[in-house]
Amino acid sequence: MRQNEPRSRLGTDAEAATPADSPQPLILSWLALYAATIGAQLVSLAFGRVDAATAFGSMLLPSLAFITLLTVPAITLGTFLGRRIALGAPLLGALLSRQPGSGARLLRHAALAVALGGSLGAPLLLVRLFTAPHLPPQLPAFGHRGVIGGLAVSLGAAVAEEVWFRLGLMTALVWCVARLLGHREARPTVVWPILCVTSIGFGVAHLPQLMSYGAGSPFAIGGTILGNSAVGIVYGWCYWRRSLLAAMVAHFSVDVVLHVLPALLG
Repeated sequence: MRQNEPRSRLGTDAEAATPADSPQPLILSWLALYAATIGAQLVSLAFGRVDAATAFGSMLLPSLAFITLLTVPAITLGTFLGRRIALGAPLLGALLSRQPGSGARLLRHAALAVALGGSLGAPLLLVRLFTAPHLPPQLPAFGHRGVIGGLAVSLGAAVAEEVWFRLGLMTALVWCVARLLGHREARPTVVWPILCVTSIGFGVAHLPQLMSYGAGSPFAIGGTILGNSAVGIVYGWCYWRRSLLAAMVAHFSVDVVLHVLPALLG
């Protein structure tokens, strides 16, 4: 019964394993994820960078090399190991192979993800507003990039960070631990600790950006780690229980509330 658990958890609202597990959809998924990650990051770099004085062309090749270095291992591990433990990106494969019902599943996942993202983003925005007097003055206000810049940054983060942290890192760790324990599926006792650890790592990974503003006060550091860890847990749950695409939509929804809404209201 336990060996069938991952498939039953997927059910009608998550990603069907067939035929998305066949080689062709896996390869198509790999290519689509690589193209989407590169494209989203370049859009973010072109329209969302803070230092507009630096020419985009001078940043293009180094950025492509760095993004590729992070993205290729993440997609490779996530797509090929994930299919063995009911993770990975089977819904994307199902969509690319035009599997019946995949579009309806995507809509259900997206609706839930938008609801979760909005319900997370709004409290985070309020917390930021109320704690502003305690934050370093060097820290930019939410919405400082404007609407277009905020949308670009939200898209770049939603696609790339979910590929790197959820599809890549989380899947690889779950697969390794499950294999060490002799499990044939991603059990909750394995997934939850890894989900939380990778979410904390996700929070810590945002500290270099904080430091680049010269705003590394203890309060700002703690808030950055705590806030990003909290949303990372939700993104990880969306990935595990729904789909990678759901995690991306949830991430995008949170970032739109934080980066675009303040620019619209300001």
